[in-house]
Amino acid sequence: ALRLEPPDLIILDVSMPGMTGFSVLKKLSGPDGKPRYPILVFTARSNMDQFFQTTGVEGFLSKGGDPSQLLAEVKRILLKTRQAGKLDPASGARQHREVMILEDEPLLNTRLKTSFNIAGYHAVMLSNGHGLAEALQLHNPAIILLKSVLAGTTGTSIAESLADYTSARGIPIILYDGSGIHRPEETFVNIDKFVPSNTPADLIKAVTALLG
Repeated sequence: ALRLEPPDLIILDVSMPGMTGFSVLKKLSGPDGKPRYPILVFTARSNMDQFFQTTGVEGFLSKGGDPSQLLAEVKRILLKTRQAGKLDPASGARQHREVMILEDEPLLNTRLKTSFNIAGYHAVMLSNGHGLAEALQLHNPAIILLKSVLAGTTGTSIAESLADYTSARGIPIILYDGSGIHRPEETFVNIDKFVPSNTPADLIKAVTALLG
C-alpha cells in the first residue's frame, strides 16, 4: 500500500492484533532508526508519551479526548511536512511531487494513478474539469496532465481557462492523446508539451523530462 500511495501521514495505534505498533514503527524506520514517513501515534497507552518522543515520530496523542484534538494534531503535522516539501530523506524516496491528471475513462484513470504512484509521484486524479479550481486550492501540483478529448469539453479549452487561474500560474501543463487526432508537431495555447500517447510509461517519461 505504501508503494502504491505514499502517505502524507500515518496514524498508528499501539495495541493491535498480529503486529503491534512497535513492530510497524520498526518496519517503517530507516537504518538510522527514524521513520521514513510522518507518523502520529494514537493510543490509549497515555503513559508512553516520553518513550515515543525518542523514536522520531511527529506526534503522540492519547485516545479518549475530543476528536477536534486529533484533527488539530493532524493539521499541525501536515502543515509541517508540507512546508518541508518532501518526505524524510532517510526513506530515499523521490521528493513528494504531486501530479494532477484529468482522465475520464475509469480504467485508464486507475492505471495512471497506480503507475505514477509506483514511479514515486503522488497522483491526484480528476474525472472532469468541474472540480479543477477547487482541487488546485487543495493541492499544490508540480505539473498538470490533461486528456485531449473529454466528455463535453477538451483538454485544450481547459488549458486556456487555466491561464486565468492564479493558483495554476507557473505550473507546466501536458496535453496527451491516444486517439491520433492530433499530429505530434502540433502546438497548443498554454500547453508546455504534447504527448501523442496515453500509456502510463510515455506520460511518466514526459513528466520526468519536464520536472527533471
